[in-house]
Amino acid sequence: MTKKQKSLDELYYSALKGTVKEARAKVGGRKLTGYERGTAKYAAEQKFTKTLSRLKNPWPMSGDDSEILEGMARGVYASAWADRQEESKSFFGMDIYEAAPKTPAKAKTWAKRTASKILQLNPQYENLYTMFEIAQEKGYTGDAEHFGYHLGMQSIGHGVSWSDDARQGRHDDFKLPYTDFYLN
Repeated sequence: MTKKQKSLDELYYSALKGTVKEARAKVGGRKLTGYERGTAKYAAEQKFTKTLSRLKNPWPMSGDDSEILEGMARGVYASAWADRQEESKSFFGMDIYEAAPKTPAKAKTWAKRTASKILQLNPQYENLYTMFEIAQEKGYTGDAEHFGYHLGMQSIGHGVSWSDDARQGRHDDFKLPYTDFYLN
């Protein structure tokens, strides 16, 4: 983990700790309910996103990673958006990846944070694009954005794996975190 990644993680957890402390003070110091903790976490993520937007390119990833990050963000956002919309709409025969509105900043922040966790779990790889090149050597047939889609979906537990598109069969060479993504 680079110093830059570590300092960003510390910044995020500092925002989270401060927001939870503020929330506990509002309820008289008692233990927070799950809903109150979730609300505090959401407020911390908003605070962290604003801080990140003020920093210039804080993520130690190469420019080649941008397509992979876009695939991660777009995939999880489109999936969550479609889940929410399916009560009122049918998406039969539609590509939700194309049908969903523009990818919001929250999804992009999620992708960057998840990518950072992926690189922490896989220190032997310099960046996501290096992982993509390894996947290609193992027969992965998709492009960089599609690889990002697979990393993102697998990270939220959807069971979609990059190795599903590999000609040489199943590979579990990359360690991936389990993370959540919510629209709220």
